[in-house]
Amino acid sequence: MNEQLVLDLSLKAALEKEDFFISPSNLDAVTLLGNTDRWASGVLLLVGPKGSGKTHLCTVWSKEQKAKHLKLEAVLPEMEKGLDHDLVCVEDIDIIEKTERQKKSKIEEGIFHLINSIRSRGGKLLISSRKMPNSVSLGLKDLVSRLQSFSNTNIKEPDDSLVMALLLKYFNDRQIYVKHSNLDYIAARINRTYSSIYDFVNYLDHKSLALNTKVTRPFIDSALNKMEKTY
Repeated sequence: MNEQLVLDLSLKAALEKEDFFISPSNLDAVTLLGNTDRWASGVLLLVGPKGSGKTHLCTVWSKEQKAKHLKLEAVLPEMEKGLDHDLVCVEDIDIIEKTERQKKSKIEEGIFHLINSIRSRGGKLLISSRKMPNSVSLGLKDLVSRLQSFSNTNIKEPDDSLVMALLLKYFNDRQIYVKHSNLDYIAARINRTYSSIYDFVNYLDHKSLALNTKVTRPFIDSALNKMEKTY
């Protein structure tokens, strides 16, 4: 069957509070996010694997708290402009490892000063990462020790209920209809990590569009076999 050209249109994920599914895998994180008085020194590290919902939780928290929500690369420009918000969220601090050395040093200093600035005003800072601080390669030792002293919460790999919820969410985000029996079939066989679930639905979406076909059981089997070889 000939494949059609598929335009790579940006996907708008559902990131409202009601779109986040709470399960045993993320309950501790959700609970601590809602209780900022328990954050040691007013800072919380939200740690979890790729696709575990960190951006979703950061978005919800920032909206509820009316906080300044920043990607890592925006920290330095905002600090140079005189960032004075008392409530700030910084995403993906771990990607600093992939930053060019000279720029990395400046970003680390920017984060360090941001932490000191917010703490001096009695504010709150939420930082997300795929890794715990002691596993992130940072050159500024004062920043490492500071990060290690703060509260942290770890999102675990998905449990059974969350696997199903993620499948439903990702298919709904893409407006793909899948029979419930087929969802059960996928959930029982898919690799139970956030990234593999996301990649599977993404592959199924692009492949079904390219082939102009419905998501049938044989098509699902083919996609599962493909993803099994990948992982």
